[in-house]
Amino acid sequence: MADARAGLSFKDVRASVKRMQTEGEKLVARLQRDARTLSTRSRRDLGSLLADARRLQTDLRKRAEKAFKELETRRTRILATVEEQVSRAVETVVDRINVASKDDVAQLHKRVADLEHRLDTLLKERGAA
Repeated sequence: MADARAGLSFKDVRASVKRMQTEGEKLVARLQRDARTLSTRSRRDLGSLLADARRLQTDLRKRAEKAFKELETRRTRILATVEEQVSRAVETVVDRINVASKDDVAQLHKRVADLEHRLDTLLKERGAA
């Protein structure tokens, strides 16, 4: 069994262990450096992601406000059109049934007030005479 010994000397084993230690230290240093880089990049990515989310929020808010304004404009336009059509329909119905319009009633009201005033004036003149 003495012949089954490995062909490595203690010096070779020690040099191999030293190389493994050096390579291990390099690997640990590299892992630390990569972890720092990844951590920094992750923070930058997170900041970038947060900025993107804020831009998206702002963009969505602007789009919603624009859509609301467009809907408000459409509503106003449609309401004006409906009011105009209803007004024309009412005028047509009033003309067909021969009913006095608002202006006609206002003119008659004014004429009656004028006649009442003239009548009061005449009565006062006759009462004084």
